[in-house]
Amino acid sequence: MKIILFDGMNLVHRARSGFMKGEDAIVFSFFRSLKPLVEKFQPEKAYFVLEGRPKHRSELLAEYKAQRPTGSDDFWRQANDIREILGNLPIIQIRHPDYECDDVIANLAKHYVQEGHDVIVVSNDSDFIQLYDCLDNNRFKLYNPMKKKYVDRPPHNYLEWKSLRGDGADNIPGIKGVGDKTATKFMNDADLKELCLSKPGNREIFERNKKLIEFHWFEDLTDDLTNAGAEVKYPDVSMSKVYEAFAARKFGSMINQKYWKKFYAAFEAISESR
Repeated sequence: MKIILFDGMNLVHRARSGFMKGEDAIVFSFFRSLKPLVEKFQPEKAYFVLEGRPKHRSELLAEYKAQRPTGSDDFWRQANDIREILGNLPIIQIRHPDYECDDVIANLAKHYVQEGHDVIVVSNDSDFIQLYDCLDNNRFKLYNPMKKKYVDRPPHNYLEWKSLRGDGADNIPGIKGVGDKTATKFMNDADLKELCLSKPGNREIFERNKKLIEFHWFEDLTDDLTNAGAEVKYPDVSMSKVYEAFAARKFGSMINQKYWKKFYAAFEAISESR
């Protein structure tokens, strides 16, 4: 079975860069971009994974992701509308209140790969690259929807590489003076890496960053992680309600006969089963 794991808010935020005319522009752009992804991968099961509050990371670093904008009221209105419409498509919505989307996706990916299924994660978040060091690469793939291509596995351990250089997107400072090239140099030379980490304070930064960047692994991966505390919303599939939602928002190009037939067909093959 082929499983697709959508990084939910990553795709919603990406929709802001699309067609921006009208009061429901983000909703329109989101579903226009979702259809080709489903057509491309033809999954048999799909998840839309949402964010929780990463308490354990905030306790390690108070500034963790503190620089990120919260979004306007209108953005969140449209994000909620997207989730409501998704509830009528054969896509499972899931979040853990105490962990990030990344953690949930990593655990779902681990579970399905161990069960012998093929897994595709759709996100432009580079943190998922570390899954190549955790999972069977014949079963797992990471797809960047912005670049429209698969992400290759790097030649070094990605978690350690990123822990050396830090992550500006998440407000995680790296070791002073270590950027992409220097981090790669250290990963290719164990003696140079150890020399760097032996300097005062550097090992502490490195170990802290590993704890911030690495995924949290749940003990029980069964039943859609509900035994680990995940909250799951299973779909009430109704393509007619999706059509009505598009019509109410005057998405004329999405409900004309030619386009709607393709939209309907794209989602028809996804399993509704839990």
